[in-house]
Amino acid sequence: MAARATLREVALDAGVSPSTVSRALAGNPAISKQTRDRVFHSAAKLNYVPNLQARGLRSAASTAVGLTIPSLVNPFFAQMAASIQQAADTDGFSVMIATTNEDAGQLDAALQTFSGQQLAGAIIVPSMHSAPMVQSLLDRGQMIVQVDRVLPGLEVPSVITDARPSIRKAVQHLKDNGHTQIGYIAGPSSTSTGLQRLEGFHDAIRETPETNGLIFRGGYSSAEGFAGAADLLKRGASAIIAGDSMMTVGALQYVLDHKIGLGEDLALVGFDDQPAFQMQPVPLTVIEQHVEDVGRRAWEKIAALIRGEPTSQHEVLPTTLTIRESSNFNFTSRRCSR
Repeated sequence: MAARATLREVALDAGVSPSTVSRALAGNPAISKQTRDRVFHSAAKLNYVPNLQARGLRSAASTAVGLTIPSLVNPFFAQMAASIQQAADTDGFSVMIATTNEDAGQLDAALQTFSGQQLAGAIIVPSMHSAPMVQSLLDRGQMIVQVDRVLPGLEVPSVITDARPSIRKAVQHLKDNGHTQIGYIAGPSSTSTGLQRLEGFHDAIRETPETNGLIFRGGYSSAEGFAGAADLLKRGASAIIAGDSMMTVGALQYVLDHKIGLGEDLALVGFDDQPAFQMQPVPLTVIEQHVEDVGRRAWEKIAALIRGEPTSQHEVLPTTLTIRESSNFNFTSRRCSR
């Protein structure tokens, strides 16, 4: 009797991913008839028989979904987790949350744990260095949705925001108020968000005449924001854009510690709105990502995959520049009047 083929062998023969084979054999309507026919042809040719015991285990464990986030200290990710958890609860699911501390090794370990738990699916904030582990899970048929960040080259649905238009508006707003030396505290280049936002800042400076962009390459922590503000001010910046919420907190802390006149001597634009940013003596201008919408859409995508329903591959949500007193002043006129 001929040996039975594996799921991976069927995928290779059909020219699709193992997760596509799983969905095609399960009758997922998101898979086209042409692809489904090709998969069934390969499965029959190779004598593939689905592992019904494993399929039963997956079905029995279908009320839990995994979620990896870099940090619960970061208000953006805490709000995202809360939004996902609330949406999951409404649909009768529970969420297993793992924090990874921006560490690819910890992310891989969390994903491995999720795989062993036979979860219905996983929502992940990926790291560039975790692409092999994510691909391995996809090869085993795991349902995955990326949120906030993306891994290039992988067939994984995603929900992200596009900060570039808001960064351009922020730079133009600062220029209109007399700022020509504009600093940017960038996130790490090992993340798609760090790369996207830095690219957006470079483009904005190029498109805005008579402005000079000063870059501090930081990381997603308040300490990096604090160091970035110190460095950029020493280099002559009169305005600073912080590239994420935790770096915004650090930059704001530097301003307060050194009694710098926010809204008078320095313009500061942060990321992600928080009540504390609005309650400052000088309320903070922010680029708002609408994190509740991000979390809700990520849940809707994984829920659709679990139910076998079609879902868009990549979704990009808009951001908003909310202008407040921290940047809405004329730097030139105030400087000349002194």
